[in-house]
Amino acid sequence: MTGATAGAIAKIKEKSNETTSSHCILHRHALAMKNIPLCLKNGLDEVIKIVNFIKSHPLKSRLFKILCDDLVSIHNTLLFHTEIRWLSRGKVLTRLMELRAEVSSFLMDHNVTLAETMNDVTWLCQLSYLADIFNKMNELSLSLQGRTLTIFDASS
Repeated sequence: MTGATAGAIAKIKEKSNETTSSHCILHRHALAMKNIPLCLKNGLDEVIKIVNFIKSHPLKSRLFKILCDDLVSIHNTLLFHTEIRWLSRGKVLTRLMELRAEVSSFLMDHNVTLAETMNDVTWLCQLSYLADIFNKMNELSLSLQGRTLTIFDASS
C-alpha cells in the first residue's frame, strides 16, 4: 500500500507533488526520544544508576523486596531499563515513581549520594515529567499496533 512506485502514496504524489508521507509514526517517536534535552537525559541517567544499584546484586534485590513487603507496597521489585526497547523506559520510570519512598529509604541505608538524588525536588519533578511523557509514548505505540489499524482509527 505504501510502495514508492505503485502504492497509494505514489498515486497520491502523482496528483499532488506537495504531499508528504511518513512510513511509520512510531519510528519518528523512537528517534525523538533518543534526542531528549540534556537535563532530562541526566535525570534518566540517574534513574538508571538507581535501578542498577538495587538490581545489580541479588542480595540488594532481596533486601529491597523484603523492605517493600514490610512496608506493604504496591510493588516489591523495580524493573530493569533496557536501551533496546525505549518503551521499557516508561514502565521503569513509573515503577520508580510508585516506589520512590521505599527506594529512598533503601538508598539511605546503602548509598547516601543516590539517596540525596531521591530527595531532590527538581529531580523528582523531572522524573515525574519523564514518566508521564514515556507513558504517553507507550499509549500511542500500543494504540497504533495492529494489521488493519490506521492513524484515523487510532485518533478517534
